Amino acid sequence: MVKNWAIAIGINRYDLLQPLKYAQRDAQLMQEFLRNEAGFETIYFFCDDSPDIAGKSTRPNCTNLLRILRQLFENPFLGAGDNFWFFFSGHGIRHTDRDYLMPCDGDPEDIENTAISINSKKSYLLSYPTPKCSHRCIPPLSFTAH
Repeated sequence: MVKNWAIAIGINRYDLLQPLKYAQRDAQLMQEFLRNEAGFETIYFFCDDSPDIAGKSTRPNCTNLLRILRQLFENPFLGAGDNFWFFFSGHGIRHTDRDYLMPCDGDPEDIENTAISINSKKSYLLSYPTPKCSHRCIPPLSFTAH
């Protein structure tokens, strides 16, 4: 049976960047759509005030976001035909010809050390083999950078 997984991230309140008004709401609506309309079974939700998951903070800072990606992808969890969606609504920055997602604690004066490179996030996904793919399968991505 096909399984559907997702991460939805919405950040309104930033430590060092201008706040946003609707990013958290966008992620909440996406989470609700994926769960109620698309039938996703597992959705990890990270926003300014989202509840902890299994005792772990879901504050959308760099450490927490990289931790969930690492934990999800260090052991295969997707089977043939399964889906994984990544939704981000928040600040994005282009720096040295690379695109970055800004977590709530991202520092615009130290982007390489405090932001999440889209290339590094893609590398988690692109390096993930699925059982019936001899090549690397590309899951859907969704970004709303402000």
